[in-house]
Amino acid sequence: MATRILVPLDGSPLAEQALPCAMTLGRGLAAELVLFRAVSIPLDVWESFADAGLLEADDLIERLTAEADDYLQGIAGQLQEIGLNVRHVVQRGSAAEAIVDYAEQMDMQQIVMATHGYTGIKHWAHGSVAERVLQAASVPVLMVRAKEGALSDLRQPMSCRRILVPLDGSDVAEQVLPPATLVAQAFGAEMILFQVSIVHVSGWSTGEWFMPLEGDFETADRDTQAYLDRAASRLKQQGVSVSTATRVGAVAESIIEYAEANHIDLIAMCTHGRTGLGRWALGSVADRVLRAGSVPILLVRAR
Repeated sequence: MATRILVPLDGSPLAEQALPCAMTLGRGLAAELVLFRAVSIPLDVWESFADAGLLEADDLIERLTAEADDYLQGIAGQLQEIGLNVRHVVQRGSAAEAIVDYAEQMDMQQIVMATHGYTGIKHWAHGSVAERVLQAASVPVLMVRAKEGALSDLRQPMSCRRILVPLDGSDVAEQVLPPATLVAQAFGAEMILFQVSIVHVSGWSTGEWFMPLEGDFETADRDTQAYLDRAASRLKQQGVSVSTATRVGAVAESIIEYAEANHIDLIAMCTHGRTGLGRWALGSVADRVLRAGSVPILLVRAR
């Protein structure tokens, strides 16, 4: 089955910052890139048509659709000139819902899009589409953190040499490994399997923390390393370059700190590989890494 990657664009330079990543994946996976744009009339504009009737609203939608088609056709043409397999689609409807529905209906293997990384009011104003896609999509979503003022250079594909893959020891969290492996093979990147040991044993609900005995640390370290080594061995059999790393501390903070200190280019993790206290729930670890980290993140909805 051919690999298809959906690349939502909204006409802005911020959204276009996902293109270099999509280009590299498209070339490495011999995938078809589907450039996608949703067209709709904002509610406040709809209200202005209350007296004018639906005819003018239909004219506006037709004009917006034509403009979106011209825009995507221009981007697609540039990508086709450098040998990529690209087509474009314009659909009417709310952006997030249209993206998720199209990805499912057309059997996309991955969504690659930019997130603005805002918080507070600006986050809800500018990042809500990415947020809603991430919450609802059933396929892996690769979020590229957009930077204000930066421009996408279609002649310069994204470089990715090291991919950090946090695991928690569960089969559920390991569901990130197949899509992360495909991405690593597309980029020719090394995968670093990473596990964080939390230094509390009880008293979570009261906020009390306890330091395990030295022997417990040693046993936990051996078990963690043995688990990562087994997972790494399976990946090496697929021809992937793999190493392992462990840390002790808070999970999200340890992931972010390791990524920043070790030149990680991409983080790949499940959104809710729940174990124990559910520390992998979206809104917790994955959510904090997405908001606080500075590198792209591939998020896979665990089943």
